[in-house]
Amino acid sequence: MYPPILLTILGLFFCCAPAVAQDLHFSQFYLNPLHLSPASTGVFQGEWRVAGIYRSQWRTVPVAYETYSVSADWKAIQRGKSLVSFGILLQNDQAGDANLSWTQAGLNISAAHALNKTSAVTIGFGIAAAQRTVDISNLKFKNQWANDFFDPALPSKEPFGQSSGFTPTLSGGLSWHYQSAESRNRATVGVGAFHLNRPVVSLGGIDEAKLPLRSCIFSEGIYQIREQADIVAFAAAQSMKSAKEIVIGAGIRQILSTGLANVTSVRATLATRLGDAIIPAIQLERNNWLVGISYDLNTSKFNEATKGRGGIEIAVVWRVVPVPVTKVVKCCPVF
Repeated sequence: MYPPILLTILGLFFCCAPAVAQDLHFSQFYLNPLHLSPASTGVFQGEWRVAGIYRSQWRTVPVAYETYSVSADWKAIQRGKSLVSFGILLQNDQAGDANLSWTQAGLNISAAHALNKTSAVTIGFGIAAAQRTVDISNLKFKNQWANDFFDPALPSKEPFGQSSGFTPTLSGGLSWHYQSAESRNRATVGVGAFHLNRPVVSLGGIDEAKLPLRSCIFSEGIYQIREQADIVAFAAAQSMKSAKEIVIGAGIRQILSTGLANVTSVRATLATRLGDAIIPAIQLERNNWLVGISYDLNTSKFNEATKGRGGIEIAVVWRVVPVPVTKVVKCCPVF
């Protein structure tokens, strides 16, 4: 078996391949895995996982974005080397004076199979309800100006037949996982595809737009270098029609304590969103809780407006992990 760090580097290579970004995006994407692929459902150590992430971007300009994501997944049925898991994912994004928002609420199901004591493959599917809404009451249109005075009572004559559009959307994904039974070494490589049914979202105007396919390739790995220190590496590439996003990062995780009910570690990383931002991040993990914070330092041409101030992101993850029982490991520890 190749060291997991080499497999992660392989994943990094594929993530850097040209990709033609996404409905929503997160800098700490590895803490919001259901957003990347329904095949990430149930892939964690424990029985239950609840995660939340909040992102506030470009507060210094009029097109500020606020993004929320909440997910929960659990391992429902295990039979020998096979496992079925379910998940729920709720997401919302809002931006601009018109409060243009994008909301998704969906269900995931995944099936995993252990190939041996250290690795497993997972296939997942998802169905979600997606809604696009807009509030034009805060906008001003030329038809509402009478001479030199603005009259909001005048009709805008803009082709907004309704303030929201609703559509179902389908997703699918596949992933491979490695978890050493004797060390903290682990690696994940996966793919996800969203809007497989090419749903149509309309606000009642003249044109109806089909949502382009959103595709994602991602990889994450941890390689133990000392008794209480690990190297971490991660990458993700997402594409949605002509838009693209590639994030690559690495860092160190230090184990601070390993006592019973006192497992504590801190992880510090530095990442880049190619052509857009530098992203320092830190995560603190204690027992079943993990809290992470990152900040985007804008490096794109939009920096003239943002002055480098991209956005802050805060993530919280909680897992239900049973007390380990001493026994012979019969299948992949991911289970």
